[in-house]
Amino acid sequence: MTSTRTPRIPPLPPAEWPPVLRTLLSESRQDGPGRENLFGTLAHHPALAHAWLSLARVLTHEGTLGHRRRELTVLRVAHRLDAPYVHQRHRASAAEVGLTAAEIDATAADLDAHPWAGEDRTLLEAADLLAANIPVSEGLWARLSRDLRPEQLLELLVLAGQTATMCTTLNVLRTPADTTARPSVTVRLDRERCCSAGQCVGAAPEVFEQDEEDGRVTLLVPEPGPRHAAELRLAADLCPSGAISLVDPREAVRP
Repeated sequence: MTSTRTPRIPPLPPAEWPPVLRTLLSESRQDGPGRENLFGTLAHHPALAHAWLSLARVLTHEGTLGHRRRELTVLRVAHRLDAPYVHQRHRASAAEVGLTAAEIDATAADLDAHPWAGEDRTLLEAADLLAANIPVSEGLWARLSRDLRPEQLLELLVLAGQTATMCTTLNVLRTPADTTARPSVTVRLDRERCCSAGQCVGAAPEVFEQDEEDGRVTLLVPEPGPRHAAELRLAADLCPSGAISLVDPREAVRP
């Protein structure tokens, strides 16, 4: 998908969203930023949006599949359907539940390019087939059944289907990625160098706080969005010990 093309159904701005949609977004703040264009697209059909997002909330917050299994499945289906909006959106979610940067990258590569093993390999093989609507073989189903309970098997199938629906919809509509979906800057903090001056807390109170025990700075938001950019630069400039550094994620190199 070419994200720079004009969307076929332009997302509505938040001011034009129906109340029920704004409520759903407010109740799911824990999912992080980067959904405004998705919500804005669904806002054209409030009843459908409510049903769709209610299902997504069940799969995300009330499911039995487990966080790692869920994110592996979503990332792989998004890759197979060439849906960068969904894949990029879930990179942060996957990292939060313990997937490494190498594992996240490997969900968008040939399965043999990474040493996937056991349950992870089984889930990814299943995701490949489900994304392409290819029948699951008896052998693969047996492996899935060894790892998952019946309700988890059902959830896996619905999750893959819901993800595929989202990928297809956003791709066909050419829905652009949100500008806030990725952090504008990554904060690197050396607590050993911190001298407890508190300048950073004064400059960016939504990002930094001082530990009550040792007075050293801690991060509230490791990867702040664009609205914090100016405050972060001021905090880094004011830090007398040089404990705070800022990295543009486009230039950062993974270890």
